[in-house]
Amino acid sequence: MQLCNITAPGIESESDNNFNQQQRRIKDKNMHAGYPVYMYSIEHSILDYKFTDDDLKIFNPYLQKLKKLIDQNRHLEKASLASLLIQHRNDFVSEYCFTIPCYDILKKVAAYSPIVEIGAGSGYWARCLSEMDAEVVAYDRFPPDEQSPWDWQSGNSWFDDSWFNIIQGDESAAAGHPDRALFMAWPMPMNPMAYNALVNYRNAGGSTLIYIGDPHPASSGDEHFYHELGRYRIIEQNNLYGWPGINEKLIIYSLD
Repeated sequence: MQLCNITAPGIESESDNNFNQQQRRIKDKNMHAGYPVYMYSIEHSILDYKFTDDDLKIFNPYLQKLKKLIDQNRHLEKASLASLLIQHRNDFVSEYCFTIPCYDILKKVAAYSPIVEIGAGSGYWARCLSEMDAEVVAYDRFPPDEQSPWDWQSGNSWFDDSWFNIIQGDESAAAGHPDRALFMAWPMPMNPMAYNALVNYRNAGGSTLIYIGDPHPASSGDEHFYHELGRYRIIEQNNLYGWPGINEKLIIYSLD
């Protein structure tokens, strides 16, 4: 498990030091917020992903731009490249979304079509899934294109533009689509949205949840959400090739 490459016992290289400084800032931020502290490895990240011709089958500029950035800097040691990616992460996330949509994971999610996505953000995943011939209805409480420039406090704080037709709607919208699989990617941390969407959907007769995120309330959802998930059977679970330092999973649940 690699956190850094040590040049000598007790001595960090400059690149390792940069990466570890960013990890310590995350740790300090979490401690001040009262969250549990996790120090993740940089193993099993997008740096380890084997790009294939399948990734070219759909329009996916997020993955292609990220691949170009990685390829242009392959001469760097892994810790340095991880640090570089982290520096660019916010720009990629604000333009596209949190989770990097690789073809094999898109294929797994699309297999559960039709899908209703709650908290769709920019709609980038909905766009990619639709290109995989999945039928997707996407909701967000604050669709990026709908906010007033004078009402920034109640707008979407992550995304300025959308990639898909996002319907304005909160977690209650899940109850209107029990015939679809419920999809939520990185629901707000320490927030009841994910729990409410799941309960509304399940009470309406919904049977399948597709969840992407780091399964801990400090990262996404809240403690009630994970307590509720404990009632259901996991159909499939996959570790994703995400951003360095992010423990990201795809977990599919049967709610029957």
